[in-house]
Amino acid sequence: MPGQAGGTLGPMLLRQFVIDGLGHLSTIIADESAGLAAVVDPRRDVDIYLEAARSADLRITHVVETHLHNDYVSGGRELAALTGASHVIGAGADLAYDHRPIRDRESFDIGALRFTALETPGHTPEHVAYAVADTSRAQEPLLLFTGGSLLVGAVGRTDLLGEENALPFARAMFRSIREVILPHEDFVGVYPTHGAGSLCSTGIASTPWSTVGFERRHNPMVQPSDVDRFARLLLRDQPAYPRYFARMRPTNQAGPRLLGGHPPEPRPMAAKDVRSALKQDAVLVDLRSPAAHSMAHVPGSVSIPSGSSFGTWLGWVVEPDRPLVLMLDSPADWDDAARQAMRVGYETLLGHVRGGFASWTESGAPVESGGRLTVDQLASRLDRGGPDAPLVVDVRQVTEYASGHVPAALHIGAGSLQDRLEDLPRDRPIATICASGYRSSVAASLLRAAGFSDVSWVADGLPAWSAHGHPVERGEAHATGGDEPIAEEQAAPAGHHHRG
Repeated sequence: MPGQAGGTLGPMLLRQFVIDGLGHLSTIIADESAGLAAVVDPRRDVDIYLEAARSADLRITHVVETHLHNDYVSGGRELAALTGASHVIGAGADLAYDHRPIRDRESFDIGALRFTALETPGHTPEHVAYAVADTSRAQEPLLLFTGGSLLVGAVGRTDLLGEENALPFARAMFRSIREVILPHEDFVGVYPTHGAGSLCSTGIASTPWSTVGFERRHNPMVQPSDVDRFARLLLRDQPAYPRYFARMRPTNQAGPRLLGGHPPEPRPMAAKDVRSALKQDAVLVDLRSPAAHSMAHVPGSVSIPSGSSFGTWLGWVVEPDRPLVLMLDSPADWDDAARQAMRVGYETLLGHVRGGFASWTESGAPVESGGRLTVDQLASRLDRGGPDAPLVVDVRQVTEYASGHVPAALHIGAGSLQDRLEDLPRDRPIATICASGYRSSVAASLLRAAGFSDVSWVADGLPAWSAHGHPVERGEAHATGGDEPIAEEQAAPAGHHHRG
């Protein structure tokens, strides 16, 4: 089944659930003979676990979390409320709602499965891993739920709670990895919460699980034996993270709003109702393709094309708590968009435009168009110079820009663009470029929404520019806006993904 992986080991059933856009991994683990299960680090939309438990005739008795999450709204409170399960998390999390705080070396049982908490601070200060033993076979651990400590091919970053904490947390991570995680036997499984695509580290492998022995031998982050070298390696080239991250930890600590176990139902809105909502501070998010948005769109709308990165980009560029109206290609796109929005804390979804863009135009509501350039058209305009020559704004991440960019292009990461509007001219054309057109189209829509009148985005991006023989400069940017997630437009090296 897409997005899931798992199997049965003796009486133990284990199944992972994957959210590609967030790089999130959660797990349902059960003693099948007892019919009892736990869910580890659940996502916000918890109906997937309820259905998995029903289909396997299991009762969820425990919701287990490794840490207060910075990258998504936890489904822990929701799932515990719906099932009556005990909500277990490290005592340092200090949740403001009913839960079971657990301390180092304390244990609890789910049938024959014994969970033992292991304090592993670093990624967050309250972080715990869980060693799980199948006591029907042996007392020693069979697997570890490592959360944001040891990942597959990486370890969790330690700078998400402020630069002032990055180094001391890195030192704590070094001790957690070397003194708590790695002493386990080689055969012990490693099941992290952050997988490929997560912004909670860089260099995470695409495999969702591993073993202690394999990571000990092949994970570059566990090789340094010196804490200072480890910290330098860990803190180097970490990706920037979206604005919404700042809201996740306090949201999860205070307790996310209970949803009743399902995302909001589709709410079709007539064009006149959409226009009224937009006058009252709602924002229209257009999930159609970049080309469709460029051809014609609702004035002031933000283009965030549908796909696995929709939620991440929503969290990057749309202000929190603003009511959202969605422009969809099809009403069938509502469910995935609503789930992605919920996962990053956007829950005020007013609805979607009934009948899509065709009905909007048929109603006589205003539309506007935006520019779309091929790389050859951009080159021609730059060669001619004069007032038609655009300022090229490269909205990729810093490392991408340094590896090759259009000569004289200004670097501003797409997620930082709204903080840099005063650096851009309003009396000259602007062309945004990335690696394919995804980020540049988002950036172009943000500029148009901010009142820039002559904005285009470059189709197919820098790879096409280079392939067509146009000149490429290399080197770091003089003015940067931070790294941004690559979204779904550029392949990472084989076996690894980096969303920075």
